[in-house]
Amino acid sequence: MKDKKPFEQVYAECYDKVYKSVYMRVLNKENAEDIVQDVFFKAMNAYEKYDPEISLASTWISRITINTLTDYFRKNKSGKIVSIDDYLEEGYEPGEEDPEFDRIEDDDSREAYSLLKGLSDSERELIMLRFGMEMTYAEIAEKTGSNEKAVAKRMERLMNKCRKKIENQ
Repeated sequence: MKDKKPFEQVYAECYDKVYKSVYMRVLNKENAEDIVQDVFFKAMNAYEKYDPEISLASTWISRITINTLTDYFRKNKSGKIVSIDDYLEEGYEPGEEDPEFDRIEDDDSREAYSLLKGLSDSERELIMLRFGMEMTYAEIAEKTGSNEKAVAKRMERLMNKCRKKIENQ
C-alpha cells in the first residue's frame, strides 16, 4: 500500500507545473493565478478521497486542472456582454495592444507568449498537455479520444508551425 503524501507536499511538487499549464492556455497572469488557486482549492477539499493506489498525485492534480480549465472556458464563452467600464477595469487602455505582453520582462518569455498567442485554443491545449502537464502521447490520446499516432503527427505539425513562426519573426 502506497503512503499518501501530505497535501502541502503535493502542492509544492505540482504548483509550478499547474501554473505553467494554466498560463499556456489563458495567457493572462491574473486569470492563471485565479484558476490555479481554484485547482488547489478543489484538490485540497477532495484530498481525503484521493487514493494513491489508483493514480499518482500529479496525475490526479492534472485531471483537476484540465477540468477546471474546461469549466473556465465554458463560463467565459457564454456570450456574456462586457461593458467598456469592465474592460477598462481589467487594465486595458484604449489604443493599447496587449497589456499582458507589456508585463513580460525577458525576451524569451515575450517570444513564447507571442507564439502561444498566435495559436488556436486546440493547439495551445495540445502544447499545454504535452509540455505543461508533461503527458505522453498515449495519455494525450486517451484524454482527447484520439490515437497515439495521430497525436504524435499533430504535435509534429504543430512544432513545425511554431519553428516557422519563430524563423519569420
